Amino acid sequence: MNGLALLFKFMTRLPFPGGNKFDSKALGNSMKWFPIVGLIIGVINFIVAGLLETVIPSPVLMGILLVTLDVIITGGLHLDGLADTFDGIFSYRSKQKMLEIMKDSRVGTNGVLVLVLYFIFKIAFLVEASELFGVSQGVIMLIVPVLSRISGVINCAFEPYARPTGMGKTFVENTDKLGAGIAYGTVAAILYGVSGYFGLPYLNLFLVLNILSISGFLFGKLMTKKIGGITGDTLGALLELSSVLSLVLIYIFL
Repeated sequence: MNGLALLFKFMTRLPFPGGNKFDSKALGNSMKWFPIVGLIIGVINFIVAGLLETVIPSPVLMGILLVTLDVIITGGLHLDGLADTFDGIFSYRSKQKMLEIMKDSRVGTNGVLVLVLYFIFKIAFLVEASELFGVSQGVIMLIVPVLSRISGVINCAFEPYARPTGMGKTFVENTDKLGAGIAYGTVAAILYGVSGYFGLPYLNLFLVLNILSISGFLFGKLMTKKIGGITGDTLGALLELSSVLSLVLIYIFL
């Protein structure tokens, strides 16, 4: 429970009881429960959407507010990783130089471009998927944070850490294949419950889960080839890319 509390405090800005004593191993071991963090975020998204839908009739405005809420809850932590990763990887420099660029707090052109495209694609596919299938944006944004967190756990279980030190190393060193399996099973179970409650096609969502898992695994292999492993920045980037990809896949398969 201490590890789970630490994970909530590290990955979100949500108040959570416990976790007052920092334990790097407990934090690293808790990565297998990362989808639970996504579930809590998703429930908040669902509740807020339910409260706002009676006073905000515009689907686009609702989409903007829900995506903004997601950023507020996480404190923009993963978006920072997304920008840094694209600045580094698309600099087409040596591995060491890429890592240096990613560590730089300044945001470059590639980082700005990917952030702009991220918000455009995320809001557009959220609105379109909701309109096309008659599913509320709140339900979709309940599912997406859960789906998007499986890839990071898989990366931590299968890929090395690219730097000698770093907070992300804690997760990599303490997440194994069993932990990835637990995270995968947790996501599958949550999807089963949500699909049953809201009348969504479970097999379609299960297909989305598997595509995300495979694409996340391949992303990790690409990062290892490019920079010798994964980092906290690439994990953040993967989470945000997975959230967009999950919306695209929901739009295609739901």
